[in-house]
Amino acid sequence: MIRLADPLTRPGCAREFRCTVHGLCFENRYRLLGAVHAGDPLILRREPDNLIGADAILVQTTETITLGYVPRTISRWLAPAMDAGYRPEASVVKVRSACPYYERLLIEVRVSQGSG
Repeated sequence: MIRLADPLTRPGCAREFRCTVHGLCFENRYRLLGAVHAGDPLILRREPDNLIGADAILVQTTETITLGYVPRTISRWLAPAMDAGYRPEASVVKVRSACPYYERLLIEVRVSQGSG
């Protein structure tokens, strides 16, 4: 698992990272991975009313089909950044099959300062 402190506030730190998508086992979302391919754009959407955690960030296809969530270790710093105007862009890096559900979908996220 990738563990990051808030890299957006430290000068000279990368604003790109890769992570897996968690929650694919719920509602059999892993079955949706056959329609997802490397390079496909994804939507990262804040879900502040999530019962598990107010810092939840939903990962969806461009057709707004829910795949899962950004890992909590990342959403803890990325959610406040998104609330402050930072805009993440995500895409699929790789879809794997012979591994645990939480490792099957690897995404890349690029974060830029939005207009607020």
